[in-house]
Amino acid sequence: MESIEQLKIHYNWTEKDEKNLQSISWLAEKYKEDFIDGFYRYLENFKDTSKYLPHEDIRLRHKEKVKGWFVSLFTSKYDSQYLRRLYRIGETHVKVGLPPHYVQASMNFVREYIIDKVLKELGYSEQTRKVLNSINKALDMNLDVMVNSFREEELRLYLASGRYQRFLIENIRRISWFFDAFIVLTLALVGVFLIIWISYEFWLVISGALPLERGGLSILGSVLILYATSELLSEEIKHIRGGPLSLKIFVGVALAAIIRKILVISLSPEKFQELLILSLVTISLGVVFWLIYRVEAKE
Repeated sequence: MESIEQLKIHYNWTEKDEKNLQSISWLAEKYKEDFIDGFYRYLENFKDTSKYLPHEDIRLRHKEKVKGWFVSLFTSKYDSQYLRRLYRIGETHVKVGLPPHYVQASMNFVREYIIDKVLKELGYSEQTRKVLNSINKALDMNLDVMVNSFREEELRLYLASGRYQRFLIENIRRISWFFDAFIVLTLALVGVFLIIWISYEFWLVISGALPLERGGLSILGSVLILYATSELLSEEIKHIRGGPLSLKIFVGVALAAIIRKILVISLSPEKFQELLILSLVTISLGVVFWLIYRVEAKE
């Protein structure tokens, strides 16, 4: 943990900055209720707010804590005691499992809110510019300390685990990487085989071994599966880079396979019953794909 003196040096924090904030401390008192109302409206943007604030008692305590932090932003002396309070806030976030992204995004709301109220009350002037500069420094310092407390608490939890636990964690990570690499390689090879198969189907059509109508539909179905495989490969690469894995891609691959089957047998009237069953399966998969798409779009 960096000392408050180091932090002030890094952010070029001076006594003048502290006085600038204290000069508008009345603003924090005036707007603290409006701030917490706006802050909670903002929290509704996060889909799992209720997970971290499950019932009214916790919400009331949280509101008081946030209001206290908001006021202290302008009134506190930026010393080691203030630094420890910020670290405790970060440690509390770690204990409840709050992602650091939520803290960083929320700080942006706080910044915009304060700037709006300062400009509303003071107008724009050279002194206002200096005050806003001090506010930005204070918010950046707060965010820095809170996010660092996340990292330090997680590191402390990791180091507190036993030797065999750390060995297990590290090896699970290596195995997970091997699985991801194997999946990417397999999908790439499947794509190569599909390209060879499509080329072979073209040859069958050109040589006359496969009727043009049936061959065209078969090639179209194979290209559809190749496209779905390409999308699945791209999705897996995104997942390796840290992105979420979309379930609709897997449903899309299944849809491509069913549609190819329908294209192939659509020229066989005697397979009407099989075609009807495949059509119902396609509709079901389409509904599942649409539902997953809606959910992921909302998220």
